[in-house]
Amino acid sequence: MTITPDTLLAMAEGLANQPLMLACVLALATLVTEDGTLIAGSLMVGAGLASAPFVIAAVAFGIAAGDVGLYGLGAAAQKSRWLKRRLPLRKTRDFRRWLEGKSTPVLFASRFLPGTRLPTYLTFGFLRLPLMHFTLVMAVASLVWVTLMVLFVSHVQKAVAHLGGWAGITAGVLVAVGLIMLSHRLVRKSRYAGQLQATQSGVENAS
Repeated sequence: MTITPDTLLAMAEGLANQPLMLACVLALATLVTEDGTLIAGSLMVGAGLASAPFVIAAVAFGIAAGDVGLYGLGAAAQKSRWLKRRLPLRKTRDFRRWLEGKSTPVLFASRFLPGTRLPTYLTFGFLRLPLMHFTLVMAVASLVWVTLMVLFVSHVQKAVAHLGGWAGITAGVLVAVGLIMLSHRLVRKSRYAGQLQATQSGVENAS
């Protein structure tokens, strides 16, 4: 089967005609690839197949739910002796002391820094840090990130839509990838990035 813009459009239109199904697909797809789902949702908005608020809500919910799920896995690990023997408990305790007074910016930074999300969210759960605070911060961070991406990418796609064919899709994808890479670069320069990456190394070395 040859994939063409018309083929992709037909598939997207099929989902767009079933809002509940589309919302579930977008939310669940974030568990497989957050960035890919975000780009796909943005392109649907740009093509006029779904409203921005709808896509933003579905994708942000999926991302935030996945983050809370990782927190839950970390909390559940406390009941496993096997995991306790293998987790970097010394580093985890050091991480908790370092977190005092800065857990909110650390969580925000992890949302935009690849490779730090898994160990950071598991550690928050393992340490039983306040779930309500974790959920609120990650929900806001997800909503901010998804909103900026969807609105910006969809506007770029609409601006070049008159070129037809792959032009709009390609422009949207390139802009989205560029924004993702830029956000990663900016966060890596923050003072929280080093500790987050150190936490990741600690988890990997303990596995």
